Amino acid sequence: MFILCSYDEFYYLYSDKLQEVFVALFVILRIYESLGQRDTLSLNVMNDFMNDQTIDSWVFYRRPATSEIVHIAGKARVVKKNGEWLNKQGFVIAPFDRSKHDTIFIEEAVNVHVHTEYEISELFSDGLRWPLSKDLVEPWRNMSKREYLSYIRQMIKDIESTSLEKVVLSRVIGVEGIKPYGSIGLFIELCRKYPNAFVSFFYSPGIGLWLGATPETLILNKDTRYRIVSLAGTAKWQPELTFEQLWNKKELEEQQMVTDFVKGIIDESGITEYQVKGPETLRAGNMAHLRTIFRFDSENPDLIDPIIDKLHPTPAVCGLPQEMSKELISMTEIYDRTYYTGFLGPVCNDSFSLFVNLRCLQYTKKGVQLFVGGGLTKDSQPESEWEETEMKAQTLLSVIKNNDKDKVK
Repeated sequence: MFILCSYDEFYYLYSDKLQEVFVALFVILRIYESLGQRDTLSLNVMNDFMNDQTIDSWVFYRRPATSEIVHIAGKARVVKKNGEWLNKQGFVIAPFDRSKHDTIFIEEAVNVHVHTEYEISELFSDGLRWPLSKDLVEPWRNMSKREYLSYIRQMIKDIESTSLEKVVLSRVIGVEGIKPYGSIGLFIELCRKYPNAFVSFFYSPGIGLWLGATPETLILNKDTRYRIVSLAGTAKWQPELTFEQLWNKKELEEQQMVTDFVKGIIDESGITEYQVKGPETLRAGNMAHLRTIFRFDSENPDLIDPIIDKLHPTPAVCGLPQEMSKELISMTEIYDRTYYTGFLGPVCNDSFSLFVNLRCLQYTKKGVQLFVGGGLTKDSQPESEWEETEMKAQTLLSVIKNNDKDKVK
């Protein structure tokens, strides 16, 4: 039997009404054709999906400084409090503003380790479904350089005339013609190109299809040990420069704001013994960031829920004061961040790893939209802030263009 197109292309190209019927037939043909050649892992995953109709969401992720790719699939449910997903098994996805959008927890029904693009493709061949075109969002419009610079200037004036210390302004960059069935290759390439990032690729109804490689850790936990990271400040990676040469006054002060914010939350929680390391330079592809790490031990499980609530969103993605910055962002930005600058990560009983959803993109009905932003203070230079967002966009744009040269407009 001869198949004329790949499963991924076949799945995406047919209309929504006929799609599931055709895909079911196609899967049957593929099973018949290669049943004797499939490995045990693939067959087990296929059976899980065929037998469990409650699975509606999935994620692939690769932790920083590892090569192991983990796949989780399950039923997504809305959670109102952190305590509803702590000590469970699955994957949590929280928005930037939890008063506007739901926090989702994908309860683990399938958990397998994969290593190659082929193995990931096989999971989709075995029943893991791509989102239908109706599941993809309409794109937000791009903000021009002139428009972005005008907002930066106005925000700097707001900082100078109010109690604001910092505000993070962001924008969308749309790229047309990029189809979801090419996203597996993009995910693998991000894993290869950014070994120190948390790389994620996920879909859930109501959230959509997302892909990203974030350098920013929010909070990690294993048993009674915790680590919180303060990350802010951006510069072009230049290994020949010393720390003092690389970082200017504005970037150092911006990072210190985040560090003081985190330290204040830890102190308010009643934790008196903790270690602080930094600031230090963290490389993230072609960029560098300033990082300070807090470590502490706690046997009180009730302590972490309020810490996460107070931490998110940090000044690194929102500003200071927190609520005042969030309100200004809502009034100024011409789009809804939804899950950009939210947090996400795997949860496994007595441990969790949460990362800020940066350097990410969302698939739309026309292609993809990338999200980039930067922190503004009274010392910000508008042109430099624009260039920073352009540099950050290259994290994803370089991979997109290398993998889909003929389709990028």
